[in-house]
Amino acid sequence: MSDLIDKTKRYFTFNQEEIKGILGSTLIIAFIISFKLWGPGDEFNFAYGLKNLFNSILIVLLSILVHISAQKICGLHIGFKVEFRTFWPGLLIALVLCFVSRGAIWFLVPGGIVLYHMAKHRLGFFRYGLNYWSLGMISAIGPLSNVVLAALLAVIAYGGVIIPPMTPIATTTLIGRAISLNLWLAIFTMLPIPPLDGSNVFFASRLLYAFAFGCIVGYAMLVLFLGFYSLIFVILMGIIFWFITYQVMERAG
Repeated sequence: MSDLIDKTKRYFTFNQEEIKGILGSTLIIAFIISFKLWGPGDEFNFAYGLKNLFNSILIVLLSILVHISAQKICGLHIGFKVEFRTFWPGLLIALVLCFVSRGAIWFLVPGGIVLYHMAKHRLGFFRYGLNYWSLGMISAIGPLSNVVLAALLAVIAYGGVIIPPMTPIATTTLIGRAISLNLWLAIFTMLPIPPLDGSNVFFASRLLYAFAFGCIVGYAMLVLFLGFYSLIFVILMGIIFWFITYQVMERAG
């Protein structure tokens, strides 16, 4: 732990390109999720919409920073410097889909990561270059951190209850929108589309990807549509996805 704290103090930084990318991604995603919140009902209200846009910027920025920070810390732990790369083509597609659907379709794809080998900090590990397994494990931490953040926000939303009651999340509240955003962000970033995190996990291990994606999707669907929090059902969903992938892709191969 002391080694990780020392490496975090020395190497945990965001360069100018990362900051520009994070701010750009935040503004675009915040605009998308607040597109239908510019007035009560069908009425347009500039002050009402501006308030919702500002609130959306705050929760998106928090979600993206948690996502990337978790990956950076995980990377430093095993001797890699992690750098965020914005997925500008994906964000452009997201904007087009938003306008075409009038805010009904979200495509939340801020970007992915690249690793830089820190040879002197790889003592005790396989240190001769990069590998897909390390890239996949570090990438998976990002979406999982958003799921954890959503779970913590749910505990706060329900007054500190560890297992919240079986009621769907009210997305009309700020904390409800933050929970919904983090769960959708976890799902979209786990899609196996380069350069998103999901593609790195997929190339590291298809079976691991199936299990992780199943768990994330299962948790998100249960929380968003049923308000149901159950670790057992989440793991069960992951096992089902793993089994289907094994039967269709691995066993057949």
